[in-house]
Amino acid sequence: MRTGPALLLLPILLFAAGTGAHADDDHERARSALREGRILPLERIVESAKQQFGGDVLDVDLEDEEDGFRYELKLIAPDGRILKLDYDAATGELLRTRGRHRSHGDGR
Repeated sequence: MRTGPALLLLPILLFAAGTGAHADDDHERARSALREGRILPLERIVESAKQQFGGDVLDVDLEDEEDGFRYELKLIAPDGRILKLDYDAATGELLRTRGRHRSHGDGR
């Protein structure tokens, strides 16, 4: 799967999906953070996730938390597991992985 310039706009579009003035503020904060280099482009985070876990990205959110921006990715691994990955948007550091050890049909 090839990621292109449109994928870089995804965080902006996600912020714009809300309604009212709050959504406009979120949208502008995300655009400013990306433009000013305070967050990494989504493409870089996706490349990192795919390198480490393989599979395909299903969903992405950019959250404006008290301690900074966070990318939240949902990924389907090559073995079919759904992983939820949280990345620090400024550094690209993987902060949290959920669903990684969940297994279906293994008798547990």
